[in-house]
Amino acid sequence: MGPQETGALEPTVMVAGLHVGFEGREVLHGLNAEFYRGHVAVILGRSGSGKTTFLRALNRLNECFPGSATRGSVKLKLQSEWWEIYGNAAPLTELRRRVGMLFQTPHLLPGSIADNLALPGKLVLGWPRREIAPRVETALREAHLWEEVKDRLDASAHTLSGGQQQRLCLARLLALEPEILLVDEPTASLDFRASLKVEELLLSLKDRYTIIAVSHSLSQARRLADAALIFREGAVVQHLERADLQAPETLQTLLEEIF
Repeated sequence: MGPQETGALEPTVMVAGLHVGFEGREVLHGLNAEFYRGHVAVILGRSGSGKTTFLRALNRLNECFPGSATRGSVKLKLQSEWWEIYGNAAPLTELRRRVGMLFQTPHLLPGSIADNLALPGKLVLGWPRREIAPRVETALREAHLWEEVKDRLDASAHTLSGGQQQRLCLARLLALEPEILLVDEPTASLDFRASLKVEELLLSLKDRYTIIAVSHSLSQARRLADAALIFREGAVVQHLERADLQAPETLQTLLEEIF
């Protein structure tokens, strides 16, 4: 995805020569990629091709796994400054706040719907008591969830449907004021209607964030992606723009080679 395909926008994520391995087995082999705010980039590929490992490399979550080793360059534009996240030992707490990740399965905190937003806000950003309620409302509105839960904020978060739980997790990320959103197959466990709501939400957010998503669905990629990276065995083998994803010949090739 170069400047000619993105209207000469400057990238917010620049990856060069990225290698990631675990216990001596290399999973990613010298990846190069750029990503832009205002565009949804979707990563496609077969299971085991390194998609999730790549996402985790962008906020150093691979380091949570034993025997991880990473080399190469990952530069992120955060707070209008470039962070070389492996070279300069960026503070992990701050990095992972600014580069938030939404997982396949909703990871809820114990407690109520409101608690899932208020507790991280107080602990991470130091929200004063008087600001908690309006900030919770703002985050829920941004996640298109406010109208569905405003009358039961004290109910357990586990009473929500799967799709609502996933949007609550996204609201929690947004409440922590990230700049980059990493999205790992967020609709894999949802039905079609709930999936569409999550997709609509991501599209509504793309002008304000850099969004990089892994998807298991080619049809979803065609609905979401401004650009796509095709992964195979830990390498990027193809870059596609939105027009490419809509072309019948590209669709047939992807179905045959990847899915």
